[in-house]
Amino acid sequence: MGVFVMPSLGADMEDGTLTDWMVAVGDSVSRGDIIAVVETQKGAIEIECFEAGPVSDLIAQEGDVVPVGAPLAVIGAP
Repeated sequence: MGVFVMPSLGADMEDGTLTDWMVAVGDSVSRGDIIAVVETQKGAIEIECFEAGPVSDLIAQEGDVVPVGAPLAVIGAP
Protein backbone atom coordinates (compact mmCIF):
# COMPACT_ATOMS: atom_id res chain seq x y z
CA MET A 1 0.00 0.00 0.00
CA GLY A 2 1.29 3.45 -0.86
CA VAL A 3 0.15 6.92 0.09
CA PHE A 4 0.21 9.26 -2.89
CA VAL A 5 1.13 12.77 -1.67
CA MET A 6 1.05 16.23 -3.21
CA PRO A 7 4.38 16.53 -5.00
CA SER A 8 6.52 19.64 -5.05
CA LEU A 9 6.24 20.94 -8.61
CA GLY A 10 8.61 23.87 -8.16
CA ALA A 11 11.17 25.20 -5.72
CA ASP A 12 8.76 27.77 -4.28
CA MET A 13 5.58 25.65 -4.34
CA GLU A 14 3.87 25.40 -0.94
CA ASP A 15 0.50 24.02 -2.05
CA GLY A 16 -1.68 23.31 -5.07
CA THR A 17 -5.37 23.05 -5.87
CA LEU A 18 -6.59 19.62 -6.91
CA THR A 19 -8.76 20.41 -9.92
CA ASP A 20 -9.47 16.96 -11.39
CA TRP A 21 -9.13 13.32 -10.46
CA MET A 22 -8.43 11.20 -13.53
CA VAL A 23 -9.12 7.99 -11.55
CA ALA A 24 -11.79 6.66 -9.20
CA VAL A 25 -11.74 4.31 -6.23
CA GLY A 26 -11.34 0.78 -7.59
CA ASP A 27 -9.43 1.80 -10.72
CA SER A 28 -6.14 0.03 -11.28
CA VAL A 29 -3.14 2.29 -11.93
CA SER A 30 0.41 1.68 -13.09
CA ARG A 31 3.60 3.63 -12.54
CA GLY A 32 3.58 6.67 -14.84
CA ASP A 33 -0.23 6.91 -15.22
CA ILE A 34 -1.70 10.41 -15.00
CA ILE A 35 -4.04 10.32 -12.01
CA ALA A 36 -4.76 13.98 -11.18
CA VAL A 37 -4.52 17.57 -12.37
CA VAL A 38 -3.22 20.21 -9.96
CA GLU A 39 -3.41 23.97 -10.43
CA THR A 40 -0.37 25.92 -9.26
CA GLN A 41 0.69 29.54 -9.69
CA LYS A 42 2.32 28.47 -12.96
CA GLY A 43 -0.74 26.68 -14.40
CA ALA A 44 -2.45 23.29 -14.49
CA ILE A 45 -0.09 20.32 -14.25
CA GLU A 46 -0.88 16.63 -14.77
CA ILE A 47 0.41 14.49 -11.90
CA GLU A 48 1.65 10.96 -12.52
CA CYS A 49 1.62 8.05 -10.14
CA PHE A 50 4.74 6.28 -8.87
CA GLU A 51 2.84 3.31 -7.41
CA ALA A 52 0.97 0.44 -9.03
CA GLY A 53 -2.24 -1.19 -7.85
CA PRO A 54 -5.86 -0.38 -7.18
CA VAL A 55 -6.92 3.06 -5.97
CA SER A 56 -8.37 2.30 -2.54
CA ASP A 57 -9.09 5.84 -1.30
CA LEU A 58 -9.21 9.39 -2.66
CA ILE A 59 -8.37 11.50 0.39
CA ALA A 60 -8.43 14.96 -1.21
CA GLN A 61 -11.48 16.25 -3.03
CA GLU A 62 -11.57 18.27 -6.23
CA GLY A 63 -11.24 21.95 -5.30
CA ASP A 64 -9.16 21.28 -2.17
CA VAL A 65 -6.01 23.34 -1.63
CA VAL A 66 -3.45 20.73 -0.57
CA PRO A 67 -0.03 21.46 0.97
CA VAL A 68 3.06 19.82 -0.53
CA GLY A 69 3.56 16.44 1.14
CA ALA A 70 -0.06 16.04 2.27
CA PRO A 71 -1.81 12.80 1.31
CA LEU A 72 -3.98 12.83 -1.81
CA ALA A 73 -4.84 9.14 -2.27
CA VAL A 74 -4.08 5.59 -1.18
CA ILE A 75 -2.96 3.12 -3.81
CA GLY A 76 -2.96 -0.58 -3.04
CA ALA A 77 -4.91 -2.67 -0.55
CA PRO A 78 -6.27 -0.62 2.37
